[in-house]
Amino acid sequence: MNQRKMLSVVIGIILVCSLSLGQGIRQWVDTLYQPQGTYGLTYNTTNNRIYVTNINTRTIEIVSSDSLHTRYGTIPTPMGDTGYTDIKYCAYDNTFWVLSLKNKMVYKVNPTGTVLRSFNSPATDYPVGLAWDNATRTMYVSDRRTTGGTFPAYIYVCDTLGNTIRRMDHPIRAWFGPRCLSFAPQSGSRPAMLLNAYTFFNSSSLLDSAGVFALDPLTARVINFFRYRPTDTCNIRGVEYDPRNTSYWVGLYQYGT
Repeated sequence: MNQRKMLSVVIGIILVCSLSLGQGIRQWVDTLYQPQGTYGLTYNTTNNRIYVTNINTRTIEIVSSDSLHTRYGTIPTPMGDTGYTDIKYCAYDNTFWVLSLKNKMVYKVNPTGTVLRSFNSPATDYPVGLAWDNATRTMYVSDRRTTGGTFPAYIYVCDTLGNTIRRMDHPIRAWFGPRCLSFAPQSGSRPAMLLNAYTFFNSSSLLDSAGVFALDPLTARVINFFRYRPTDTCNIRGVEYDPRNTSYWVGLYQYGT
């Protein structure tokens, strides 16, 4: 286990347990030296690097996909703007899908950050999570909803032009609960799963705990769940599936004391 001391102003990335969705045991934690606000992240299968969005910055951080987190610089956010909540790698053409909460848009960008095209987000209230099924070229976008206590939250399924295929109601109802998404393809006897980082608040401002739900991509039915509640922080946002060892990458919005 490689666990580094974190400063109160830096953001962490953690690697948690395998897709058995058992206890969600943290393997290690490391830091990203940028302002508070880490949101979505994705694993690039071509260069084995992690790309991370920060809702408060105009760049996307690039780091190695190991416990050393070697930094490989940044690429600009679409339009050079802030407010980006999730990112996913698109393997069939070596590009990225990036979701904007601020602009309510989905952007397709190349590895240098150049915008290739865009469309309106199917989630129009509070788009926060984006998942990508590379095999079917299908996208999932979660809508947390803006006002606490507004239920249900939604998950939209759309094509690469932004056309909505269906809308699913999120089965769990916690204030500001749904966060970022990731798609885990079928593996052996395990079905395909839509992974959703989820936060639980005792009230509109008091964070209690967090975890990751595995949802049925066709119905949003809960397949499994693990709770993430270490002693330092549970304010998670991003989640990504790592096909190399069926583990998860999870992003910490801030370092908690």
